[in-house]
Amino acid sequence: MKLSRAARDALAAEYALGTLRGRARARFEALVARDRELADAVARWNAALMPLNDRVAPQKPPARVWHTIEARIMPAAPASPWWKPFGLVTAGVASVLLAFFVWTGGSFAPVAQTKFVAVLMAPDAAPRMVVSMDDQDMVKVSMVKPWKNPSGMGLELWVMPKDGKPQSLGMVKNEMGDTMIHVAATDPRLKDAVMLAVSMEPMTGSPTGLPTGPVLCSGAIAVVKQA
Repeated sequence: MKLSRAARDALAAEYALGTLRGRARARFEALVARDRELADAVARWNAALMPLNDRVAPQKPPARVWHTIEARIMPAAPASPWWKPFGLVTAGVASVLLAFFVWTGGSFAPVAQTKFVAVLMAPDAAPRMVVSMDDQDMVKVSMVKPWKNPSGMGLELWVMPKDGKPQSLGMVKNEMGDTMIHVAATDPRLKDAVMLAVSMEPMTGSPTGLPTGPVLCSGAIAVVKQA
């Protein structure tokens, strides 16, 4: 069965983010090997996300993080040091993924401390924001590409439940940088949440409690499993 464009983009995004795991990741890689359009979608996502690492300040990870990475890369290392160059290369790849989660988390923290990540895309499939939530009850909205001066208008972030109406999480700055929003993990607005979206609204927010302006970008929530 041929995948729709939306399905291709969603799977390619999860693959590039590293949230597509296990057998699902292996099946996806098999599809990419024989599907040129899917491979192109992965390449576009990699090109869009990798520059975000440039915004990450150098950090020195705690020793326990590298010990965990080494254990997963080479759980039974032989006495001979021949494996070390391979381990360093693989650890470098792992650090790129780790850097992405550092960027979405605000400061160094193991991936397990990130509860979810969502990449919000415009209708043309271009990523515009990255939204994440950590275990400190903070939602971080990081702008990838602002909109050109919507005079007198603001951006409002909405959480979309599986069933029911959108719920506002607050207003978002239309500029490069981060907007931090305090949202408790037990907040009922997050119950059964499956997507996030941003609409154009008055600067004070929607007057009706529901989106009234055009939806500028949206994206599925990718849950990051706790260790």
